[in-house]
Amino acid sequence: MIYEIFSSLPLMVCVVMVIQLALTYRQRMNKAIRWLLRWAIATLLLYGCHFIYFNHFNDLLPFSDTLYVALNLMVYPLFLLYISEITDRTPLSQQKPFLWFVFLLPFIIGIVVGCLFGAMDAEETRSFITNNLYHGYDSSLSGLSLVQVWVHIVCHIIFAIQVVFVIVLGFRRIRRFNKTVQQLYADTESREIKAIPTILILFIVTSLLSTIVNLIGKQMFVDNIILALPSVAFSALIFALSWVGMQQNFSMRDIPEEHVKETDDNEKITDIPSSTSILIYERLETMMDEQQTFLQNDLLLNDVAQLLATNRTYLLQALSSCAHMTFKEYINRKRIAYAEQLMAQDPSTPKNEIA
Repeated sequence: MIYEIFSSLPLMVCVVMVIQLALTYRQRMNKAIRWLLRWAIATLLLYGCHFIYFNHFNDLLPFSDTLYVALNLMVYPLFLLYISEITDRTPLSQQKPFLWFVFLLPFIIGIVVGCLFGAMDAEETRSFITNNLYHGYDSSLSGLSLVQVWVHIVCHIIFAIQVVFVIVLGFRRIRRFNKTVQQLYADTESREIKAIPTILILFIVTSLLSTIVNLIGKQMFVDNIILALPSVAFSALIFALSWVGMQQNFSMRDIPEEHVKETDDNEKITDIPSSTSILIYERLETMMDEQQTFLQNDLLLNDVAQLLATNRTYLLQALSSCAHMTFKEYINRKRIAYAEQLMAQDPSTPKNEIA
């Protein structure tokens, strides 16, 4: 009974999260949520295949294993598509070569696995399921069943490469997005991916667990209570990734195009202050002290640049080289210093009022 609960736990979590994401997408009609929902549906089907496998529904295994192999190569690229919807002005979903990579490769491999199952006779299928899928043996296999083993091994290798690929690209995009938001906005609470450490840690842990389970084989967990370990871990990670994703409303495409370029590659920011940077920074400090511009709600970098009669590139250069801060850090430092000044002037003032 306990084993059955753990074998179905990730599946039940996926069902809940798919429903929640579907309701969220219906409310927001957000493209990022739509890709997150697609990822959740793929994950739901993947763990449905797990459920069939761990509960020994052997008659369904040729179909479920075919589906599992394809979905296993699809879930991580789908999550990268979700990240790209948030962090890129032109997301990967609009780039046909990447979409071919996401969907065509799993489809082709799924067709190959399915065709091999269809060509194998009943004895070969039974031998492959019993010896390889459930016990990890391949020495006694031959013919099409041995070819099936090698196809599965190739899939495990492709999956491991995918994990590294998705992690690297996901890291870069999230960091670049947060850096852009911090440079452009003083108030980033509703814009920045606040849970970036959580997302990255969850991403790494999920990837490592998936890779390890793929390498050592699912057969180690069959009819064994140690299935509880990956079951609980994956259930928690699926819930966390879905929940964190639903909280993110702001994306790169919500930033007006005139405020930011696709990347900052063309804006060479150095740490050596030029005479122009020093002059702009001195004017910035004077304006902040005299006009207390930092007290404005939702202050934008471009607004401050216009007040200083300069542009965003020169202002960013001045902040980076003279203050070694992003725009967000600079404004927050000014606000904190002002709050400390108010508390020193009247210690009886409630902290909530000052905040």
